[in-house]
Amino acid sequence: MINFLLLFLFFCILLTIWLNFQHHDVKWKDHRINIDNYRFPKGFLWGAATSAHQVEGDCTNNDWTAWENSYDNNANPHIKNSDKSGKASDHWNRYKDDLQLLKDIGCNSYRFSVEWSKLLPQPGAWSQAAADHYIEMCATMRDLNIEPNLTLHHFTLPQWLAAKGGFEHPDSIKYFADYTQRTAEALGPYVDFWATFNEPVVFAFLGWVRGIWPPGKQDLCLAARVLANILEAHQQAYHILHKTVLQDADGDGVPCRVGIVKSITVFDPARKWWLPDWLTTLTLDRLYNSALLDAFRTERFKFNLFNTLRFTKELPGLSDTLDWIGVNYYTQFLTKIDLKSDLNMRIYPRKKLAKTDMDWAVYPAGLYRALRMVQSFGVPIYVTENGIATQDDQLRERYISQHIDAMHEAILDNIDVQGYYYWSLMDNFEWAEGFEKRFGLYHVDYRTQKRSLKNGTKIYSDIIRQSQSTDE
Repeated sequence: MINFLLLFLFFCILLTIWLNFQHHDVKWKDHRINIDNYRFPKGFLWGAATSAHQVEGDCTNNDWTAWENSYDNNANPHIKNSDKSGKASDHWNRYKDDLQLLKDIGCNSYRFSVEWSKLLPQPGAWSQAAADHYIEMCATMRDLNIEPNLTLHHFTLPQWLAAKGGFEHPDSIKYFADYTQRTAEALGPYVDFWATFNEPVVFAFLGWVRGIWPPGKQDLCLAARVLANILEAHQQAYHILHKTVLQDADGDGVPCRVGIVKSITVFDPARKWWLPDWLTTLTLDRLYNSALLDAFRTERFKFNLFNTLRFTKELPGLSDTLDWIGVNYYTQFLTKIDLKSDLNMRIYPRKKLAKTDMDWAVYPAGLYRALRMVQSFGVPIYVTENGIATQDDQLRERYISQHIDAMHEAILDNIDVQGYYYWSLMDNFEWAEGFEKRFGLYHVDYRTQKRSLKNGTKIYSDIIRQSQSTDE
């Protein structure tokens, strides 16, 4: 018995050493940052990102509008400070001025989403007026030499689809295919870059696991079903887009590029010497990061949690449905085993690091690690979101320069990064946080809708212009 215990202890020590070796940290000295030495790939896309519900205003026919006007079981509003998106940043009416602001920074691309509930207010009832608006918007981008990067689904659902169960229901795949087909026919002559879904795991976790987003459920099995249906919807949308979008809008010889946008958060054990903390870290990383990414490698979506959940769906052909992949990166969390907490683990930011207004740790090395995580797909990578909510102008400047430096390190190490989009172009409605958290490059006075460039953002413009002056 003693020999067995000693052998088991020896095995645990070896396993812990191996895990530390396999998942080691990445460090470099950011005080050596010199943007004059930066070299980025030719045609690199520099941009900023938004989403329709967060900036457009008057999104009155989707599930988030209903959510903003309802309360939880304790009679508390779902949105902080009882905020409602309302006019948001009034981007629907001010997009021409906003695109010029984007151009003024030096950006050559804009990542945005179209609002499903505006284009299809009822099943099969296409709104040509909404389509014409987005056509004019994309045409304006082309006039300004701004590459449109269009996301079809950025968290919101038409109320009529939400009433049917949203992506819980298998018919959601058919409805998304119809929406994709019609949008591609309308905007295909202007748009070459398409993302089917933004952050599917965030969408599923916050809506069906934590229950703080619509539909407000806490059911891992339903979350797994939602993700499986989204993957199948992506697969169908990929082929629809390639069959429909045949006009090469930017003249580079490729009329259609389709990808998906994955949020990647870096998880590390709070105690690297303690094997149970490693197990919680690997479990969380598997659920949040690897499960969906691996589905594109293996054509099988597996969503397992010990004896609590075992979900598998075969998706033949899925591995051939990525022309590019988007990475959204913001922060790192430490994980610790805690049998009294949800999922038997505790998750928190590293104490010694600077914090954003979201209480997220500023950890630039995580962006490098996130990019390395998707390198094996062998397709171009775009940093589709990276940004900070803060009132500290100096912290904003450091955040931007350090994260772009981390991305540049990845490029130097032959990771195929082809673009970077800051989140976000302007302050906006930040989902459950309401209007309190401000990520924008431009400050928005919501009373007057006046935009003003924030201090600490000039570094982004400087990096863009330097990179374009040495475009290789």
